[in-house]
Amino acid sequence: MTRRALLAVVGCLLLAEATAYAVLLPSHAARHNLRLEIVSWAIFLLATLILWRVRLAPRRMGALIIGGGILFQVIAVLTPPTTSDDDFRYVWDAKVQLSGTDPYRYPPAAPELDHLRDHFVLYPSWSGCPWPIPQGCSAINRPTVRTIYPPVAEGAFAAIRLLSFGGHGNHLPLQLAAALGSIAIAGLLYRRRRERDRPLWTVALWAWCPITVIDYGNNAHIDWLAVLLAVLALGAQSSRRPTRAGLLAGAAIATKLYPALILPALVKRRPVVVVGVAVATVAISYVPHVLAVGAKVIGYLPGYLSEEHYTSGQRFLLLQPALPSRVATAAAVLALAAVAAWVVRRADPDRPEDTAVVLAGAAILVATPSYGWYCGLLLALIALSGEVAWLPVTLAPGLWYLMRGDVDAPVWVGRVIFAAALGLTLAGLSVRRAGREGDRRGVRLAGRVGPRDLDLVAGVVSADDGRQAAR
Repeated sequence: MTRRALLAVVGCLLLAEATAYAVLLPSHAARHNLRLEIVSWAIFLLATLILWRVRLAPRRMGALIIGGGILFQVIAVLTPPTTSDDDFRYVWDAKVQLSGTDPYRYPPAAPELDHLRDHFVLYPSWSGCPWPIPQGCSAINRPTVRTIYPPVAEGAFAAIRLLSFGGHGNHLPLQLAAALGSIAIAGLLYRRRRERDRPLWTVALWAWCPITVIDYGNNAHIDWLAVLLAVLALGAQSSRRPTRAGLLAGAAIATKLYPALILPALVKRRPVVVVGVAVATVAISYVPHVLAVGAKVIGYLPGYLSEEHYTSGQRFLLLQPALPSRVATAAAVLALAAVAAWVVRRADPDRPEDTAVVLAGAAILVATPSYGWYCGLLLALIALSGEVAWLPVTLAPGLWYLMRGDVDAPVWVGRVIFAAALGLTLAGLSVRRAGREGDRRGVRLAGRVGPRDLDLVAGVVSADDGRQAAR
């Protein structure tokens, strides 16, 4: 196909993906979220596959990719969150902080906070209320436990509320922040890929992915900020600025804890500075809260790990069938420690994302979370490094989340989903390795051929052409 034809197909697919969001995000039909996940991922993968074959000038490629991402984000923020209610906690924590109360001091249901309640987070109870409290029905999930979010995330909640003049718009300010953050990440990925003269189409893996549209733009998960800070940290390390890299990495960890996965890829150059600054940043962010409430800053983290069956070992869907539950947690920690050690040895300080993607992907396969928004970091690392083989892993948690919620799928379905992601990733890595080995053999063969050999080959070809012409 010609370039124009390929661009026309990509444009039609982008319109189809936008239509899927516009129609299915506001829908209240049964299982519409699962349908949207399947349809949007299918269109997204096809569009990026065709984009891979398109050759465009860098600016035009960037405009196409980021323009498509902007279109999707605009559609996403026009509908209240569809598959998550986490943003109610964001709104509440911001309101509590701006009232002068530390967000880790009380759970939302505490009577000490009754004067802060409004109809957005509290409404009269009805039969089947998912989060009942003595004062009525809470829109905040787990209203009887203290917040789980680290200090930088809490600061972001308060800042967004201030910028929206006290939370006007309810969900919308958080959605707009997530949408703008996602677009900013796409811009950073584009700039990094262009500076290194690497193919730009991989930026679409972030900008057009349903994770960034549904889980960030629509559901407003604060993970977008953790990803943004992590990408900036990787860029700082590549630019030989270890202090800035440590500061940004620490801020990312103090937003959502899992960006700690990038640290092993950052320690090749001045490790004491990077790790020291990162640890100091996290510690300093907690100091005011520790002084205010002491050990309560841990929040609901231990309860969350228990609720998600990590402490019992039953959460590890790929490990648990082969190992007793009592040792699965230890085995998971050891497996990730081994991958982290490999990353430390193999990391390139100028391209830390090339090994960071391995640890981030391994963490998803080992921990098998059921929340798609946890895959944003892995998705950005794939787009940045070009390691497309890990893409199936980014789909598995979100698909499992909706299979549980929409069709009440049993646990074995989750195991099949993650096993399929593992198999596809291993197959992709094998193909990539075989291709690289073929390239190396070609280079070695070319190295053995000297000028006399080339003259001999040229003479044979010329003689053969002469015989063919004589005939």
